[in-house]
Amino acid sequence: MNVGNISPSPDVTFAGDVMTKLIGSRVRCILDDGRVATGTFLCLDRLKNLLLCDVVEVRKVSSFQGKNEASDGAVYEDEYAERRLSQAMVPGKHLVKVEVEKKTWEKKIE
Repeated sequence: MNVGNISPSPDVTFAGDVMTKLIGSRVRCILDDGRVATGTFLCLDRLKNLLLCDVVEVRKVSSFQGKNEASDGAVYEDEYAERRLSQAMVPGKHLVKVEVEKKTWEKKIE
């Protein structure tokens, strides 16, 4: 997803207006524990909880690969686990960033 520093046009003055226009768009939510949830934006409540449908959640899991003889330490390899959900509620208190594709932003907001 291409995301840039784009400011909304003057006719979109409130964040609520922007979020309303983004309903039905694909968004990527980055959570404070490193998970990434990508899905179709359905709604946002007053606590900034996001409701998404057709969600793909990706999280990093480390797997033990053995011991490194040279450094006497354990070797871990990063792997990614993916799960698909029909709907998911992403708590606002755990959101770090919400991204929208640049072409979607330009089409719906500007």
